[in-house]
Amino acid sequence: MTVRTRDVEHARVEVGRVFCPHRLTPQSGVRSVQLRMAARRVGGVGVIDLDYGQAVRIQPDPLETFYLIQIPRAGHATVQHAGHSATSTPDVASVLSPYDASDMHWSAASPHRIFYADRQAVDRELARLLGHPVDGRVRFDVGMAMTTTAAKAWARGVDFLADELSQPMDASLLDHPQVAARFEQALIGKLLLAHRHTCSDLLAAPAHHPTPGRLVRRACELIRDHHGEALTVGDVAEALRVSVRTLQDCFRRELGTTPTAYLRACRLDAAHRALQAAGPGVSVTTVALQHGFVHLGRFASDYRARFGESPSTALRR
Repeated sequence: MTVRTRDVEHARVEVGRVFCPHRLTPQSGVRSVQLRMAARRVGGVGVIDLDYGQAVRIQPDPLETFYLIQIPRAGHATVQHAGHSATSTPDVASVLSPYDASDMHWSAASPHRIFYADRQAVDRELARLLGHPVDGRVRFDVGMAMTTTAAKAWARGVDFLADELSQPMDASLLDHPQVAARFEQALIGKLLLAHRHTCSDLLAAPAHHPTPGRLVRRACELIRDHHGEALTVGDVAEALRVSVRTLQDCFRRELGTTPTAYLRACRLDAAHRALQAAGPGVSVTTVALQHGFVHLGRFASDYRARFGESPSTALRR
């Protein structure tokens, strides 16, 4: 969805269609805006590029069903939300949780990139990370530093999502539902680990399991049997009724690796077999996507490290 308008009421209605009803007030003496909005969504996540052009005040009621992480590309915004306030800049995003109204003042020339996450998707991914559902509402801190290593990695994922969702139909890596589902889970999971919220202490709690060896054997068996499906480490932990942190700790102690690395190795082995058996017309991209690899450059690098040759070389044999 792409919208451009100078009319304030039209801007309010169109932005409300993407987000929720709200009040939109230009600064004193300003009669029009210069709205530019591009909204893209897949599954439970989305990216919205939004610029009002002019200084405006935005007052939405509680979002209710989704979270928003708002990252100014330039300019600044002051945000009051859930009894807290933050000054948002390119180095500090503002985070709105679904349960409280907000009052925001965006400066002129303050284009924002906004990440949308469905509340149920966030709750589901948090349950996977913890190994059990969470009672109560999950609220993020209002200000999110974008200068940390974890936040920068997450922001790169958001930019990748925006770029792929801007591609023509059938040209995006996220056209495949299983690939899109994995990427959605990864983005939300990284956000839950990169920015503080009401369950951060639970995620950071020490991980223990009475029979780590048995847990790892069961996890490896599950991964070997299902690595060709839309499987994530969170899914494995959920199936075994443990937290992702516990599963990771047991893999490190028992195998000296991580469940993510083990899953990747299984998929690389399967992709290797597929490339060797491929007939005419099969491409490296097709094989990579079929085996859950979204980042083709990373796939090629990992493949070469494991097998000593490029995927294209294996395909030509």
